[in-house]
Amino acid sequence: HLFLKGSSRGSLRAPLKEMANNTPSPNRRLSVTGDILAGSRSAGKTLAQTLASKIAGDGLPTTRHLLRIFSDKRVHRSLTESLVSSTPQGGSPPQGGLAAKLGLSLDSSLSTAPDDPNAFVYPIPGSSVPSTPSTTQSKCLYLFNLKAGPDCAEGAKCAKPPHFVTSLNGRIYSENCDVELSLMSKAFRIDWDVAYPKAAKYSLLATIVCLVQIVCLFRQLHYTETPAAAASISLLCVGQQSVLDAIICVVHLLLCAFLPQLFTAFASVAFFKLVMFLILEMRYIVVIAHSRDPQRFFQGGISRLRQEWALIHLRFYSALFFTLASAYIFQKYLNLIVLVMYSYWVPQIVTNCMRDVRVPFHRMYLYGISITRLVIPLYLYGCPRNLASLISSEKAKPNYHMCLLLVAWTAAQVAVILLQERWGPKFMIPARFLPPKYDYSRPLPRAMLEPLPETGGAIECVICYHDIETARLGQYMITPCDHIFHPQCLERWMNEKLECPVCRSELPSHSSI
Repeated sequence: HLFLKGSSRGSLRAPLKEMANNTPSPNRRLSVTGDILAGSRSAGKTLAQTLASKIAGDGLPTTRHLLRIFSDKRVHRSLTESLVSSTPQGGSPPQGGLAAKLGLSLDSSLSTAPDDPNAFVYPIPGSSVPSTPSTTQSKCLYLFNLKAGPDCAEGAKCAKPPHFVTSLNGRIYSENCDVELSLMSKAFRIDWDVAYPKAAKYSLLATIVCLVQIVCLFRQLHYTETPAAAASISLLCVGQQSVLDAIICVVHLLLCAFLPQLFTAFASVAFFKLVMFLILEMRYIVVIAHSRDPQRFFQGGISRLRQEWALIHLRFYSALFFTLASAYIFQKYLNLIVLVMYSYWVPQIVTNCMRDVRVPFHRMYLYGISITRLVIPLYLYGCPRNLASLISSEKAKPNYHMCLLLVAWTAAQVAVILLQERWGPKFMIPARFLPPKYDYSRPLPRAMLEPLPETGGAIECVICYHDIETARLGQYMITPCDHIFHPQCLERWMNEKLECPVCRSELPSHSSI
C-alpha cells in the first residue's frame, strides 16, 4: 500500500526504492495490490513509469492486480495514461502497454460525472478497451466503478480535493466471468492536534460540574438527615438522577477503551460519576427507603437487611440496563429519551402532592443540580465544534432548539416546586378534586373536656409534660387518635417521625412540616 503525497519526484524516492528492493525474483509470481494517493501530476506519472519498469519491463508473471487511485482529475488522468502506454525505463515498450501486460483494461477517460473530482470508472461502459485475445480468454475482464468521498455540497463545486478519503462506494464487476462485487466502506480521522486541548478543556469542565454536584448532594443529605424529612423525598427522583449519572459514567468508560489516547480526560469524569451514583446517591436511596418503612429493614435481622439491599440494587441496575437498551434500540428517538431522563423533578412534584410536602429540597441542591445537569447536554447540542464531533464520523450540526427545550423544561419543573412551596403542594389541582384534609386544630371531643381528677382538670402534653391550654383554637394540636399536644412539640416530633408519640399510629402530614 503506497500513500504518496507531494509535488516533486523527490518525495517518491524512498518508497519507490523500497519497492524496488523488495521486488520478487522472476521465478516467483507477483501479486500487486496498491492504494495510490498521488499528490501531483508528476508524482502519478513517475509512479506509473516505475511500476511499468519493475513489473512489465522485468517480465514478471502476475496473478492479481487491484489499483485504487485517490486523487484529482489531472493526477489520475496522467496515471491512467501512463499505465495504458508506459515504457519501461531503458527498455522497449511492452505489447499493449502495462495494462495489457497485467491483464487490466484501463481507460484514460474520466467517469460519466466529469464535474465530480472524486469519481472514476475504469473503464467506463461502452468505451474502447485495449485487449488481446489471450487477455480476454484466459483472464476475467474487471470493470471498476468506484466513487471516493467525501462529496462536495450539493449544487457547489469543489475548490480542491479533500485531504483525506473517508468513503469508497461502488462496484467491481466482470461481464465475461459473470462476477459482481459491491463495495461500501467508511472511515474517519481524528485530528489529535485539535482533540487533545479540547479533551483537556472538557475534562476540566466536567470535573468542576461533578464536584459542584457532590457538594450539593452532601448539603441535601444534611438537610434531610431526620427520618421524616427523608421520607418526603421521592425515590424515583433520586433514582432517576442516579441512573443518569450511571449512564454518563458508562459512556465515558467506553470512550476510555475506544480512545486510549484520551484516557486521562475521560477517566476523571467517569471516576467522579462513579462516586456519585454508586456511593452517594445509592446511600441516599437506602436512607429514603429506610425512613419510609423502618420496621421492614430490621424485622428479619441481618438476612432481611441484606435482602432489602439486594432488592434496591436489582431495581437500580434493571432500570439502568433498560435505559441503555432503549437508547440503543430507539436511536432515532434519542432526543425524546434525553427529555424523559431530564424530567427528574417530576416524581418529586407528584410526591409533594401525595404527601403534602412543601419544602423537600434545600435551595442550594435544587438550583445547583438543575444548572449543573444542563452543562453536558448543552455542550453536546449547542457547541458547534465540540469533542464529540471530532471523535465521531458524523459531523452533527448544533441543535439549538433542543438546547432551548431542555432549559425551558428544567426551569418549568423548578418553578412548579417553588410554587408548591409558596402556594401549597396541591395548588394546581382544583379543590373539588382534592380529598378532605385532616385538621390538627379541630375542636376537642366532649369527652376530653370533662375534668380529670388526677390532673386537677388540666390536660398534660406527654412530650414536654406541661399543661395544655385548650380554651382557644391554635393553642393545641389533636391527632386522629385523639391525643393532644402542644403545636410546637408535635411539629418537632413529626419532623422526626410521622407517628403518634402515645400509641405509635401513623399520622397524616402537616402543611408546616
